[in-house]
Amino acid sequence: MMRTQPLAAVAMVAVLALQPPSSTEPEPTSTPSSSAPTTTTTTTTTPPSSEPPASSTPPPASSSAPSTPPTAEPPTTPAPPPPAPAPVAAGGREWTLTASRLDLGGLNFVGVVDALVNGQVLKVLKFTASDMKIKDLVQTAEVSPGVKLITAARPGSTSTVSPGRIELYTVQLKGNLDILGIKIPVDYTAAHPPPLNVPFVTFTEVTVRNTDLIGGTLKIPGARISVVSDQAPVSRR
Repeated sequence: MMRTQPLAAVAMVAVLALQPPSSTEPEPTSTPSSSAPTTTTTTTTTPPSSEPPASSTPPPASSSAPSTPPTAEPPTTPAPPPPAPAPVAAGGREWTLTASRLDLGGLNFVGVVDALVNGQVLKVLKFTASDMKIKDLVQTAEVSPGVKLITAARPGSTSTVSPGRIELYTVQLKGNLDILGIKIPVDYTAAHPPPLNVPFVTFTEVTVRNTDLIGGTLKIPGARISVVSDQAPVSRR
């Protein structure tokens, strides 16, 4: 038993010595293995395109609301302020002048204006003059309902209004226009104003409905003032 074990060990050593040495590294091969694919780098050249290069700036985003086309109309301008109302002449009561002759010097027909008469605005004729001569003057004015104030000059006398600038506002001027002895009937109102503007004029058998007389001093020779009512007239000197 003791000999058999050493012989077996010697035989095992001999067998191991006869085998070729083994290596843990694989042997190099010139052919790549099919299980390990190789990486291939490919360079591709893109042919030039005929289209222009894309801009680096992105296009504006489209809005869902349609754009308003420009209008050809000019910009609106604010409306001008309304014109100021025409001035109204001083208020008063209508009074009537009658005379056998009326001379107006330095006369100028200004035009048709508004005047306040008895609380109402009326269209009247406006005259300016430098002097007035009134023969057989009689002035009548209603001071209250049913009561009139009458001022009369001495018969045949001539009353005057002077000096300076005189303004006369007239509702109606009716009489005879005396031109070199030729008498032409006239009836001037705001609807039918004088057609001509002359510096001097004479009327005969004239009746003038006035609303106001401004400027100058009225002188009435032998004036008599009467208050006439429905009951009885009252005369004053």
